[in-house]
Amino acid sequence: MGDFSILAKQTMSLTGRELKHWYRSRIQIVMALVQPLMWLGLFGVAMSGFTQGLGVDYFSFLSMGMVIITALSTSMNAGMSVVWDRRFGFLNKLKAAPIPRGMIPLSKVIATTVKATLQSILVLIVAVLLGLNLLPGFGISELMVVIAVVILTALIFSSVFVALGLVIRNQETIMGINMLLNLPLMFASGAMFPIASLPGWLQTVASMNPLTYAADAVRRVSVDWDPAMMASLSLGQDLVVLLVVAIFVTVTGMALANRGLKA
Repeated sequence: MGDFSILAKQTMSLTGRELKHWYRSRIQIVMALVQPLMWLGLFGVAMSGFTQGLGVDYFSFLSMGMVIITALSTSMNAGMSVVWDRRFGFLNKLKAAPIPRGMIPLSKVIATTVKATLQSILVLIVAVLLGLNLLPGFGISELMVVIAVVILTALIFSSVFVALGLVIRNQETIMGINMLLNLPLMFASGAMFPIASLPGWLQTVASMNPLTYAADAVRRVSVDWDPAMMASLSLGQDLVVLLVVAIFVTVTGMALANRGLKA
């Protein structure tokens, strides 16, 4: 029990350092919110004009997708945090410190998950102010489902990109991977468009994308949308898929990250 307490304190100490760097850089927080707000303010409002006569509230549909995409974007930047720590020598100091090396990537994943959750909640609040129509029964329990889905999404992608940041040492390569994967992950999912409206081959791709199940889960508890236009799974099945994927990817990602630390 004592060893666990020490490990927990070490992990929380490293996590706290990551969060201090984040909330002290206000411009970083603002920039992280610019992309989803631009999508909502420009793309969301414009598309709502096209669908207004069809009885479809596309803005509300997109808003919940942006909540999930915010978690994705924040998580993808986790790898750059590792790159900067290596570049300024802090990573080498951590590797020489008397702490288990597994605490280093784990603390970054936890910190990124916290950041992604807070930023996603901010996007949800702004979306409500811009006209997001939540279900009449939306309350604390539904909000907790949304937060849980955001946490699972952040765990999945932050684990992947923290591992990449430790395995790949080139800063330009990490940035290139981020730019290469960002848009495909967004568009090859149900986050931006109803999955039933996608071509058959793209629906197959979207069915393998965790964002599809995350977006589907948050919409089922928050907005009025035709279930036939969403993924075929139920809310419970969406959550189980996300949980299983999160556990598998997090464990695998931490194993790869530890290997990268030893290199």
